[in-house]
Amino acid sequence: MEPPGDGIRPPQSWSELLPELAGLILRLLLCHIDRLRFSSVCHLWRLAAQQHRPHLPPALPFVCLNYTAFLSLPTGESRRAAAAPPAEGISCRGCFDGWFLYEPHDLYSDIDKCSLTNPISGVTIEMPLHLGAKFIVCSPDLVAAGCSDSVAFYRPGDPSWSVSPSNNGSRDYYVDFAFYRGKIYALNTADELSVHEAGGGAAVEHAIMSQGPKMRTGGDLDKNKLRCHYLVVSCTGKLLMVKWSVPPYHRRRPTTNFDGITVEVFEADLEKGRWLEVTSLDDGEALFLGRGCSKAVRFNGEDERFRGNCVYVLGYDNFFGYCCDAMPSYGFYDLRSGRIGQVLHDGMRVAAWPVISMEWFFPLE
Repeated sequence: MEPPGDGIRPPQSWSELLPELAGLILRLLLCHIDRLRFSSVCHLWRLAAQQHRPHLPPALPFVCLNYTAFLSLPTGESRRAAAAPPAEGISCRGCFDGWFLYEPHDLYSDIDKCSLTNPISGVTIEMPLHLGAKFIVCSPDLVAAGCSDSVAFYRPGDPSWSVSPSNNGSRDYYVDFAFYRGKIYALNTADELSVHEAGGGAAVEHAIMSQGPKMRTGGDLDKNKLRCHYLVVSCTGKLLMVKWSVPPYHRRRPTTNFDGITVEVFEADLEKGRWLEVTSLDDGEALFLGRGCSKAVRFNGEDERFRGNCVYVLGYDNFFGYCCDAMPSYGFYDLRSGRIGQVLHDGMRVAAWPVISMEWFFPLE
C-alpha cells in the first residue's frame, strides 16, 4: 500500500494513537473511570491523557451510596469504595467533595479522633473529633467544619479546633457553607451571608443582610413548602445561592407530578451586599447540588442527559427522604424551561431510586 500523498504515515497499531485524536476521545469520556481505563491501556495513551488533562472538562461526579459504593455517571456502573475504616469502632459518617469522614460509632466513646480520607489516593488528614455538619478541605494545611451556629478551623498538628461562632444569635442558623476567595462563606435560613476568615480569630462579617420576607421565601409566602438552600461557586468564579421549593403534598403521597417545584438561582453582589436573581447560567455550565458538596461543571453538549443551564440534585437530599417517589435518585431542573427530568443510566429504562444515604463524590486526582 502506498503511503498517503501528504507524506503522513498512518498509525501502524492502536497504540500509536494520534495526539489530536486522543484529545477528542478524552473529551467524550465524562466518567472518571473511563478516563482511568484510557490511561491504563499503554504507556503512550497514559502520556496522551496526562498531556490533555489540563484542557479537559471536569469529569462527572459519582453518586456515593451509603458511603460503601460509588455509582458512576452516566453508565450506572457500581464500584465498592476502596477505603476501609481505619480502626475498630470507627465508621464512615460523611462524604465531602472527594473525602470520606471517619468518626467513632459511639460519639460518647473514649475515641476523640476523626479523619478525612481520599478513598482513591489514600491520603488521610487526622483531626480531633468535631461534630461538624459540613467539612471543607480548604488546602492541605487547613480544614473547615461548618455547624449550625459556627465555623471551626483545624490545621494538621494543632491540638484542637479554632471555633469562629456566628453573630446571628438564636434567630437563624447556618444551612450551607462554601470556600470562596480564601474565606468561608456561611448562608443562614434568612438568606443572610456571613464571612469567616480562614483559620478563625477575626470578627465575623455580614456580607449580605436579610432582604425581607420576599427574599426569604423567593416571593412565595407559603410557609408549608419544604425549602433547601445551597451555596456553590460557579465556573467563572461567582458565588451562587440556589433555593429549591417543594409543595407539601410531595412529602405525603407518591407522585411523579412535579408541578409546584421551583428552583431559584441568585448571585452574591458582595460590593452592594445583595442577592441578584439569575435566570440563566453561563454557557455550558451546570450545577450539582448536595449537602456534602456542591460544584459547578461545564459540559460540552455531547451527552443530552448532561447539559448546561441545568441544576442537578439528589432526590434523597433535596426532599430529606420524605418523597422518594416524587424524584429519582438524581435528576435535573432546566432553568430555560422550568422542567424537571430524571437522568437514566446507559442501557436502563428506569432511574435509580434513593437509598439510605446519597452524596455527590468528585474524585480528587
